[in-house]
Amino acid sequence: MDEMSGNVRKNSKASFKSAVYVIIKKEDKILLQRRQGTKAWCGFLALPAGHIDAGENLVQAMIREIKEELGMIVTEEQLINPTVVERNCTDNKLQYYDVYYELVDYNEEPKIMEPNKCSELIWADVNNLPKDMITFEKDALAQREKGVKFYYTVSNEKEQDLPNLSKD
Repeated sequence: MDEMSGNVRKNSKASFKSAVYVIIKKEDKILLQRRQGTKAWCGFLALPAGHIDAGENLVQAMIREIKEELGMIVTEEQLINPTVVERNCTDNKLQYYDVYYELVDYNEEPKIMEPNKCSELIWADVNNLPKDMITFEKDALAQREKGVKFYYTVSNEKEQDLPNLSKD
């Protein structure tokens, strides 16, 4: 990309980020965390997730993120059924490759390990996800339910506002 004009140059190489997400289920419930103190999606409910650090592969990043965010020690064999999403963010021109894993056969209860980034953990009904959950994550869960293993989507953080959840 030409830094001065913002235009994509012909023959320029793609640049992308990658993030991993974990799906933790308990019966008909799925674990979500309320984001706080973050640059993006502050106040929204989201799957536990994080970026891949330099030198890590996808599974190493997922294992690290689960330990950092939830205090759970897991193994590679417990992470199953990956789904890959190519997500283009129209508001900041970033391209992401998101990988969603399901965690199985876990014994530890998740807990908040980063209170500066997460204000609460909730178990949400997987068939009735909260209105204040990040939309592209809801979409990924819906695609997984259909058996889709890879798809492309476009997202825009600025298009999703926190819904008014007051009970008036």
